[in-house]
Amino acid sequence: MDPVLKNLVRVGRVSSRGKATVKVVFGDRQNMVSYDLSVLVQQSQENKDWWMPDIGEQVVCLFLPSGNAQGFVLGSFYSDVDEPPVDDMEKRHISFKDGTVLEYDIGTHTLMISAQGPVNIVAAGNVNVTGDVIADGVSLKTHVHGGVEPGGGTTGQPA
Repeated sequence: MDPVLKNLVRVGRVSSRGKATVKVVFGDRQNMVSYDLSVLVQQSQENKDWWMPDIGEQVVCLFLPSGNAQGFVLGSFYSDVDEPPVDDMEKRHISFKDGTVLEYDIGTHTLMISAQGPVNIVAAGNVNVTGDVIADGVSLKTHVHGGVEPGGGTTGQPA
């Protein structure tokens, strides 16, 4: 194989992170460390996508034919060591190291968010919910209040 082509695509592990770049160590090349490599994202101009691979994460790199100084991290991949978090082809899943999970099940049309910290929704306008909102088992649509004075009765359901 042509030596230039042989060096275009490589697999290594992230050794350090910079501003939207990483350095990658290649174990099959006597632990050679790359220059700063840009991490490819979905979009970067008006709409922006952000992710950085973890230190130690296995990544696929593409180098320009001009040499080792210019290249990109295309992404990472699953292996026997780093297995997928789900095996359902109908789910889109993102899990974070603190245990927070975002998951959408296309089959059941269910969005699940399991947050390990606060959830903040900031909107320039209204936040509209169609359907009931249930907080700790209490329905926003059907809850009633007891102990209403005088007489200790209950309120009706919200209108």
